[in-house]
Amino acid sequence: MPSLLLMLLAGAVVFAVLPRFGPHVLTGLSIALLIFGVSHHYKSFHHEYRLATWYQTSAFIAPALVLGIALFFLLSYMLSFFGGSGVPVPSMPSIPGVDDVTSAVTSVVNAAKSAVTSTVNTAKSAVGSVNRGINNSLRINNRRNNSGGIF
Repeated sequence: MPSLLLMLLAGAVVFAVLPRFGPHVLTGLSIALLIFGVSHHYKSFHHEYRLATWYQTSAFIAPALVLGIALFFLLSYMLSFFGGSGVPVPSMPSIPGVDDVTSAVTSVVNAAKSAVTSTVNTAKSAVGSVNRGINNSLRINNRRNNSGGIF
């Protein structure tokens, strides 16, 4: 129950009090709480930190190791910068002019236009032949009906 009360109090502080503070006050408060948290953590667990000394043997060579790595990268940079070898840069591709793009677009439009035209002409001829067939059958039926025959 006390932890629930503490959580409710912390929530009230976070939502009601802290938004009224300025950024400088909040920064100082967060730094102070961080320092307090680190010192409290170290006081609570200093026995475990004392037992974890396996990395202490390499502590005396750490500066030399860092300097060696820094010198290696510095020398590598100097050799790549002042050396004769460089990074190969590919040549720029040629960019088509406006006329090439216009002619390509025009040819695509012309091809689409001719495809649509041929489709429309085919449809017209198909409709025309169906029309002629219907008209011929209607004429034949009209002649039979006008001739006075039974059928």
